[in-house]
Amino acid sequence: MKRKFWALMADDTFDVLVVGGGIYGAWTAYDAALRGLTVAIVDKGDWASGTSSASTKLIHGGLRYLEHLRLDLVRTSLEERKRLATLAPHMVLPLRFFVPVYEENRVGPMMLKTGLWMYDLLAGKHQPVAGHRSVSRRQAMVRYPFLNTEQMTRGFTYGDCQMDDCRFTLDIVKGAVKAGAVAVNYVEAVELLQDRKKVVGATVRDLTTGSKINISAKLVVNAAGPWVPLLGKAHFMSNFIRLSKGVHLVMPPLPVCDALLLMTQDDKRIFFMVPWYGKTLVGTTDADFSDDPDTVAVTREDVEYLLTETNRFLGDQVWKPEDVLGAFAGLRALKNEPGKPPSQVSREWSFVEHSPGLMVSIGGKFTSARADAAQMVNRILELLNRPSLGETPTATVLLPSAPHGDFKSWQNSTKRKSRRLGMDPETTGWSIFRYGTAVEKLHKWIRRDAALAERLVPELPFCRAEVVYSAKKEMVVTLEDLIRRRLPVMILSGPDRSVAEQAAALAAPYLGWSDEDCREQVEKVMTTWQGSASGV
Repeated sequence: MKRKFWALMADDTFDVLVVGGGIYGAWTAYDAALRGLTVAIVDKGDWASGTSSASTKLIHGGLRYLEHLRLDLVRTSLEERKRLATLAPHMVLPLRFFVPVYEENRVGPMMLKTGLWMYDLLAGKHQPVAGHRSVSRRQAMVRYPFLNTEQMTRGFTYGDCQMDDCRFTLDIVKGAVKAGAVAVNYVEAVELLQDRKKVVGATVRDLTTGSKINISAKLVVNAAGPWVPLLGKAHFMSNFIRLSKGVHLVMPPLPVCDALLLMTQDDKRIFFMVPWYGKTLVGTTDADFSDDPDTVAVTREDVEYLLTETNRFLGDQVWKPEDVLGAFAGLRALKNEPGKPPSQVSREWSFVEHSPGLMVSIGGKFTSARADAAQMVNRILELLNRPSLGETPTATVLLPSAPHGDFKSWQNSTKRKSRRLGMDPETTGWSIFRYGTAVEKLHKWIRRDAALAERLVPELPFCRAEVVYSAKKEMVVTLEDLIRRRLPVMILSGPDRSVAEQAAALAAPYLGWSDEDCREQVEKVMTTWQGSASGV
């Protein structure tokens, strides 16, 4: 997948121009392209560089919505959990969650058990995870010895799934390109084009060169998330969109493979402790945000809040600020519901047809984005007077990196090949999760140079071949694209100049970087990396 800005200069008018390369924009472009529409998708940054890279990395039904009887929302999300685990079995992994019950809990054991029973019932049969189970206090003390068991009465386990949000979104963009879409990152939509009060495209700027062109399109979809109000006629949307900031910490690993669902004491919100790439994600927060979306950052107060809430559940081994390995912040673009605290504002998705030729996507969840995008494309087909032939292909077509045939057989065979080439067991497993069938491309690089099987960072399960492959094949523009989103090194570890320099040196031949370019890229990355750690 190469970056081809010139491909946006089409002589013909695109059917659809999607602005925003997060999960909603990606699914919309992929769906529309699979249904035969001509599609262009652009983003002013990298793919999944906004909200979609700042999630808790879960594909889940949304257990907390049962308390408010949002049964349709939960049912739809659980259906999508099952579907996505089928379309991308390598990338959507089952994950067990433990929910401890304490005497002080707002939700008692009977209510929680009823909620988990409903969760399993709404999920239906043939799910990728097992149903809930009861755990006694004694069992919890054995399985989770690091937890504070004072006032713990019992607990429950249940199943959901996890993923890598950046890799997942990128795979969908790849699918859109494979289906015929033109996808270009670092292209900013600066102005909407109009003809007799109808939106007919957009003026865009290539942020790598400064070049401007007009893209003609029959319909423009604004899927820019927190940046929706900044594009042309969507300024009115600032009254309808409420931004909520979410922060996650990256902490050392816990001695279990399970995730934890916990409740804050301060505002009685649910938060998670999730194992991810051998570390632990803790989050998220939920606070109103009214500044420039480009300035969202982790503050010291965010870190203190999450550590305080987390340490309430830990026994003797509490975490200190110096234990924080990394942190990241993102923004949710929600419907504006005045009077409600951010955590109670609906996460349901909707779209607005503000003016002829312009559609705006609002809200939503990572898990349900495919189904939501399908609704939007159904409407697009209506507006373009195109027939809609049954169910969208995205409901059944495997993601581009998903293997065909028996998954377990393919997985075992691929593991054997990787191990024979010198990849360590942990890197082998995670590379299958991240790349699927594209692992074969990593193997080709390693056959040329055995040193590429070695890890880029000793404590993280990513090999050097991934740097080379991504630089050559995955539309990398900056070093941050490479070690923040293609490989989440900047998320999982603290600032390390030597790692940045190694990655730049590996990527340089495939990105055309000179020695001076490499130095500039390293300096930019270190500024960002150190800035993201400033709140820690």
